[in-house]
Amino acid sequence: MPEQNSPKTNLFWLFFNPFGRISKGVYWLAIALIFCVMYIAISVTAGSLTYNESDAVDLTLAQVYNDMLATNPLLFPLILLTNFMMFMLVIKRLQDRGITGFVALTLFLPFLNLLVPIVVGFLKSEEGPNRYGPTSNSRPIKPKK
Repeated sequence: MPEQNSPKTNLFWLFFNPFGRISKGVYWLAIALIFCVMYIAISVTAGSLTYNESDAVDLTLAQVYNDMLATNPLLFPLILLTNFMMFMLVIKRLQDRGITGFVALTLFLPFLNLLVPIVVGFLKSEEGPNRYGPTSNSRPIKPKK
């Protein structure tokens, strides 16, 4: 088997490192994993909430959200963590296309935070090496000293 030139990748690199490139398939699988984790956490938390029928009529979404955060104090840090992981995935996906990762800052703008992850997921990968890595699903190669 030929020797790989790029450093090995792992889940920590995938979710917490902004350097490198990822393909569409890896991007969508990582997004699916994030949504599964969030679905489980929110379902467990929402299942523990109980409301009377008379209370449910006047209930707002903000009240339910506050009750969920009060019921499960780990939910807010989990939301922050998954948003950070999504940010890292979008950066790597943009770099796979040859676009700077600073474009991922659009995730902090209303409406674009919903649109950008979807659009980025359908962008075609740049063929061959670019300045962000040798191929899709790779880290950048460090120059030898």
